[in-house]
Amino acid sequence: MKPLLVLLALGVLLGCEFGGKDREAARTLLAQHGCGTCHVIPDTPGANGRTGPPLTAMARQAYVAGVLPNTREALARFIADPQAVDPRSAMPDVGITPDEARLLADYLYAVGSGS
Repeated sequence: MKPLLVLLALGVLLGCEFGGKDREAARTLLAQHGCGTCHVIPDTPGANGRTGPPLTAMARQAYVAGVLPNTREALARFIADPQAVDPRSAMPDVGITPDEARLLADYLYAVGSGS
């Protein structure tokens, strides 16, 4: 029984469990900020844009925005303030707060890993 509890806890810590209110809140933010206008985002209705890169495998990408090693923190930082990470980035600053950016990073990691 203990190994199962350890695996469940590890899954939560690694972001394998992402659902319910958090998933819906992230989808709402993605829609409000028009993210799907530029990006394909899995498990996100209407997110089929082709201007920006597809966000289909964020958990497996080597870099965020081509400049930062891919971590949730780096992704959240880029989402919240793209030009601070790369002044030449085409991604606009759409007014996402740091807390919202962390929620979106968690969502993108979860849907990009198949959770």
